[in-house]
Amino acid sequence: MELEKTSGYAQYLVLSDKSGTRLGGNYLTYGNFKRVKEVINNIAFSDKSTYSVEGNIYKRKVTSTEAKNILTNIETCKWSGTTAKMLLVANQLKLQI
Repeated sequence: MELEKTSGYAQYLVLSDKSGTRLGGNYLTYGNFKRVKEVINNIAFSDKSTYSVEGNIYKRKVTSTEAKNILTNIETCKWSGTTAKMLLVANQLKLQI
C-alpha cells in the first residue's frame, strides 16, 4: 500500500510499530501525536529559541533542521534517532505519544 493513500492514523500505527515500544500505538496517543506534530511543524519554520503552546512558553529541545527531518521521517514512516527526538517535545508538553 502506498503511504500517500493511507490515513494519518494508519501511518502513525506503522511508525509506532517501527519505534518498538516508544510510541503508544492507540487512538488516544494518536491525538497527542497530532498535537506534538503540529508543534514540531511550528518549530521547523521558526528561528526563535522558544515556542508557545496554550499560553506556556518552552525552550526548544530540537533545532529547525531536526524538526524538518522529524516531519520528513513521519511522512515516510521512518523511525530513527532523529525521529525519536519528537519524544523530547512530547515530554515538555507532558503528552504521551
